[in-house]
Amino acid sequence: MKIIVMALVGTSLFVPSASASPLPPGTQPQLTVKLLNANGSGCRHGAGTKLPVDAHVLPSGAVMVRYRGFSVSGNDYKSCVLFASVATPAGWTYQIPAVDNQAVVSLDATETASLSTAMWFTGLKWTVRDTEKVVGPKTGAWNTSAVPRPAAWAPCGTSVNVSVAETMRVAGSSTSTAGLVATTFDPPKWRRC
Repeated sequence: MKIIVMALVGTSLFVPSASASPLPPGTQPQLTVKLLNANGSGCRHGAGTKLPVDAHVLPSGAVMVRYRGFSVSGNDYKSCVLFASVATPAGWTYQIPAVDNQAVVSLDATETASLSTAMWFTGLKWTVRDTEKVVGPKTGAWNTSAVPRPAAWAPCGTSVNVSVAETMRVAGSSTSTAGLVATTFDPPKWRRC
């Protein structure tokens, strides 16, 4: 299985479909993922500037999106919505088994941070809706994982965009902070249409 990731800025939402030609015999399915845009208070960027996120393919086949500057202080929240085009070979569909997040927190006693994750295929209802919470005192790494229940497969016979929304909240004094470092999409599962 192979995944191709490209980051594009200022491109249209139209992406040529990879499903136009059949998969050659003996080859593994391949996702082509194009990061189209990132919007929100947690991932702002000016017109014509580089996206405040970077996408990387990990050796496992997972796709990791790293954020620059997604941090929140007490009694505030920030969010980021990622928009990606995903194309698949003809006759195949996929599911993303989990969305994992890496964050860092510095929370005073009894103060909290929460991270809400939502993911959906364009035109369909949410496939992931999850909120995780951590209570201080805590300083250091904080990891979360959101699993689609029930498992949601991309529609067959068409390439659809995928959107992911991340919202980080901190309740407490301004000395408590949280930051979203990365979102990782686990290696996709495949099945024939």
